[in-house]
Amino acid sequence: MVTGPDLLPDPEHDVARPRPFGGGACPAWMAGRVRALREAEDDAQTVLAFQLTGLATHAIDPAEAVWVIDLAPGEGERAWRVLKALSGRAPRGAPIRYMACCFDSAHHARLAAHPLLKPLVSNGSLLLEHTFLGRSSPDSAFPDRQDARMPAHIVRNPIVVLAHEGISSLSQGLYAARSGELLEAWSDSRGGLDWRATTRRDGVMRLLSTYRQSIDDAAFTLPHGAMRVLSALLQTSGGRLLLRASDLGAKDIAQIRRGALDPERSDAPANGVGAALRVNFEALARWHRAQGASVHQSQRDDDGRVLHIAVHDLAGGRLQECLPEVLGLPHPDDHVQLLLAMEALSTVSPAQCLSLLHAQSGDPRALRALSRHILHGAPGSAVAAQEQWREMLAYCRALHFPWSVSSDEDDAMSTLFETVSSGLAALPTNEPDQYSSI
Repeated sequence: MVTGPDLLPDPEHDVARPRPFGGGACPAWMAGRVRALREAEDDAQTVLAFQLTGLATHAIDPAEAVWVIDLAPGEGERAWRVLKALSGRAPRGAPIRYMACCFDSAHHARLAAHPLLKPLVSNGSLLLEHTFLGRSSPDSAFPDRQDARMPAHIVRNPIVVLAHEGISSLSQGLYAARSGELLEAWSDSRGGLDWRATTRRDGVMRLLSTYRQSIDDAAFTLPHGAMRVLSALLQTSGGRLLLRASDLGAKDIAQIRRGALDPERSDAPANGVGAALRVNFEALARWHRAQGASVHQSQRDDDGRVLHIAVHDLAGGRLQECLPEVLGLPHPDDHVQLLLAMEALSTVSPAQCLSLLHAQSGDPRALRALSRHILHGAPGSAVAAQEQWREMLAYCRALHFPWSVSSDEDDAMSTLFETVSSGLAALPTNEPDQYSSI
């Protein structure tokens, strides 16, 4: 059996239970938003490594599509960048089909109207679906394969699931362990929390039994929605799946004891991403391992995101051979911290700015991070330096992914592009005057 039914929540029980926090509170286009170009590049490299391993081990049929399921596609930038990166690197055969699981019909319409996504939708490489996760009823989040336009039968090839802020955007339960007793959070009439003892020992509560004695007076979550979705995807793919997820949360019991999953923690980020319940990756990892999966997790610090990698395969399968390359990729927070470090630099020469932009593959966010140094320094009088700056600016502009509606960020980027471009146009070309000797 692919999934362990005794480790799945009882949907009927879940629907009847009110929850104070059923999912992410941030706007749909914020959940899963790309924070650095390299994040999406690493996702593309993960898909490529998985595909190459599958082809080499005959786990992937090159005549069938490889599905990439994005549980939190945000504004669509990740899909655009991943498909753009794979278009020049993916091996022949095994076409990539990317499914962006929209939160609702409004999110679907927003992505469908984006001019950079329309060509991908037209050629069939990108599918936009808002019925796939059943988010309109967060406590019955079983994917419907027919509504999602995936084959109703088990797909031929294993699938890749991307879930950056995708776990926290699905329904989660909130619990606490106090004096050896498990409590469950309910909503009271004033919108607060009412903690009630739970006597359930079956289903998903088996995952929480370990906390009864090991944790005292600490709140913790359980990602019910994510486990339902992943279970259905495992059934669809015949038990073969790679998950690459990142979210704010905790990956071990020590963090949970310190209150890492407490919804009222005072150090929660103010950027909107942390408005959702934090993810209990410790329990999710045990859920994976109970089904024979290989799980790897990393976190740069307690306040950063947990990077969660899981590979499910059939007995004797070799899909795990992709793990050395996948685990060798940087943590998503590494890219964000590097951009923050660039913003904090006190003095950067034009030549250094250009080198940093090359090192960041022309990420428009790097251009923004260095903007105060670029706008206050001239590239120099050398023709070669000016031409390199013009080429880099054009490259950064081509890599910019505008939001589908006007935003302050897009306006700021447009202004930055125009300001830098005007400054370069005003520079002398340093070409010899053919009439200087007359």
